[in-house]
Amino acid sequence: MESLIINDRAYKINFIPFEDKCGLNEDGTYDNIYRGNHIELYGDNEILRARIYEDTKNQISFFFCPYTIFANDLENMKKYFQEKHGIREFEYFDPKNEEASYVRF
Repeated sequence: MESLIINDRAYKINFIPFEDKCGLNEDGTYDNIYRGNHIELYGDNEILRARIYEDTKNQISFFFCPYTIFANDLENMKKYFQEKHGIREFEYFDPKNEEASYVRF
């Protein structure tokens, strides 16, 4: 578990490897296998979840809008992921957006 301190607030970051398989064939192989890391960011009383896929290592996808947890710390959190993990694209899931399910920020 990693730690991040921004403006006197401490965050814990947990990376959990995952592997999703779909499309099981008769010979026991799969059509698609997705690998990467689930990420849990623990704030004061909140948990923000995200995912980084192995094939798109420079992109992080949050399961909901991170502004609600990070507020003014968001730019510093992005800087941390850019410098430490090479993330260049940030997006979050927005079920109300009719144009695209994920919104870049």
